[in-house]
Amino acid sequence: MDKKENTRVLVFVYVGYIMRYLYLLVVIPFYGRVLGVTEYGRVLAAMSLMNVIWMLVSFGFTFVGMRDASRVHEKHEHNHIFSLHLSARMSMGCGVGLIGLIATFCSPVLSQHPLIGIFATLLGVLNGCNVSWLFQGRQHFRTPIIIEVIGFVMSLVLVLLLVHGPSDSTMVLASLLAAGVCSTAIAYRLTVKDIGWPRLQLRGVPGLMRDSTMLFLYSTGSVVLTSASTYLLTLLSTPTQVGYYGAAERFASIGLSLMGPASQVFIPTISRQISQNDHHGARVTTRRGAALLLGYGFLALGGALVLSPYVLPLILGKAFAPSAHVLQRFAWMFPFSAFNQFVGFYVLLPRKKDRLMAIAGLMSAAANLTSALLLAPHYGALGMALARVIGEGTLSTTLLVFAWRTGLLGAIFGRAVPGEEAKRQPPASATRDAVASAR
Repeated sequence: MDKKENTRVLVFVYVGYIMRYLYLLVVIPFYGRVLGVTEYGRVLAAMSLMNVIWMLVSFGFTFVGMRDASRVHEKHEHNHIFSLHLSARMSMGCGVGLIGLIATFCSPVLSQHPLIGIFATLLGVLNGCNVSWLFQGRQHFRTPIIIEVIGFVMSLVLVLLLVHGPSDSTMVLASLLAAGVCSTAIAYRLTVKDIGWPRLQLRGVPGLMRDSTMLFLYSTGSVVLTSASTYLLTLLSTPTQVGYYGAAERFASIGLSLMGPASQVFIPTISRQISQNDHHGARVTTRRGAALLLGYGFLALGGALVLSPYVLPLILGKAFAPSAHVLQRFAWMFPFSAFNQFVGFYVLLPRKKDRLMAIAGLMSAAANLTSALLLAPHYGALGMALARVIGEGTLSTTLLVFAWRTGLLGAIFGRAVPGEEAKRQPPASATRDAVASAR
């Protein structure tokens, strides 16, 4: 994919994400004003549980599948990858769903309305079985965005029709679940029509789990634990603090997710270039990704520090004014997170440095969890936000050391090796070797 095509795809993907934020600009003020601090906090805690279930069902399969799908070309090869990953996700969903039910009744906030936790668990399992990774790996970037927008429209209509007051908080998750079922059905219909029905198999699942374990351990620190932070606060602080934190974390997540569209394009592109021995192209693409992410990270830092005291009370109401201070604490996380996405997903992941990512993720998880247990009981929402910043900072430091010691940063930002251009064309066996490696 050349520079112009990369640009066109990125523009389309970001237009899709603009639709997501237009959706959020409607529902977030609606939730804050209609549900109130306590019930909105309960909804956010349920969504936090949903995100954890989603990440556990995915178990690192997403990036492995995206990387493998980007390296093969035949439909029967894509069907094999699709079948194996669906089998693994369905196997994980059975056990993880039980964990979600237990977590619902263990939380003082969710156990008061257990149906909201049950809906959140089902939605997490459903999202964990999505096939967006396959579309992205095959460089069909537009399809998942269109399907996602359809889901947004459906959920928005249902929420506006069914949620009228604090007593309707459960209907928020019910609406999201109904829209998720419909959009997932559309995605599977398109996939089956293109590459055929999946052949469920258990034989290859243990091997896929071994290949995905390192990336899952990385996501434990960078994704799973951070997604669980609102739920964790329900165990450590009051419902009001959960509401303040959850609202600020929602806006912080919006800022962080703006880095996602670039990853959907750059990760499969870099992986494909490396598999074709186009190291010059991979280095150039990685540099572009670094400039985009790091520039955005510092821009988001300044915007959150300056605008939070004005924007949050305006959107959510004066009752959420303390959330602005929490979001200002979150602001320091943006540059760290941008650096982590660049090094982790643009440098280490395409070059199969999964073990280093796993070590970094575990160190970050330990720092994040320890800080949360120490700070949240005393400082509530502010303490939990600071724990998130500490976790991201620890991950940045660890990834920087690993990337520097392995020489990858020097190889990417240094001068090209003489004679490298002659190696850009892959040998005849390159595609066959990539297929064998994926299997």
